[in-house]
Amino acid sequence: MAEPVDAVCHACRVVLPLLDFPAGQAAWWRFLDEHAYHPVELMWEHSEAQERIDIDYIEVGSDIDSDPSFTEYAGDWPGRPLALHPRPIARAVAEIVQSAQYALDAHEWRASPGDAATGERLLQFMDFAPPPGEAVDDAAVLARLAAVEAALEQLRLAAAEPLGEHLASLLNDLLRVLPAKADLPPDELCAESGPLASPRLWDTERALRLIRHLVFSVTLRKPSSDADS
Repeated sequence: MAEPVDAVCHACRVVLPLLDFPAGQAAWWRFLDEHAYHPVELMWEHSEAQERIDIDYIEVGSDIDSDPSFTEYAGDWPGRPLALHPRPIARAVAEIVQSAQYALDAHEWRASPGDAATGERLLQFMDFAPPPGEAVDDAAVLARLAAVEAALEQLRLAAAEPLGEHLASLLNDLLRVLPAKADLPPDELCAESGPLASPRLWDTERALRLIRHLVFSVTLRKPSSDADS
């Protein structure tokens, strides 16, 4: 059996598994058309470069709702303009999250007894990941902004709590790159939206989704005193 191969555009953060079936072939031609002059790399399953792929990359055909199917990607995927738009907040968050995930995987993460409860509370405010192709009006933009602001406020409150060394450092690092309330003015976000969400809004939403992925791992981590005993 041939080893799976992915085509990756590092500029647009898109991963396309190369599969030999009609929709897969059509998706490959679309990928070539869109990314021919971008930094593209072919990666095998065990390529060392796979470590460069983090959870902010969009993977065609994945089981994540916000990622397109092969058929959608090959055709008129409505989320394409927003998904391929630069997302500086999510990129900054992805780097922080990846570093923290390395510490978790290496069993270097030091947790306190209260970290899991804080993480579980944060998860309640981050359970969203709107697909980029979702059409919005002003009411939808304001509702999504309210959810984002609630999540950001919970992160700020959590950062003020007595936490383990690593979680406290993580939250402080994240808050330095996440937008403040003044950076997300409702009138500007509404003006930037239609038919898709404002790039700034979706960038922040995606960043929060990346944080949620890590926070879930934190809730499963035993306090250091227990883990080390």
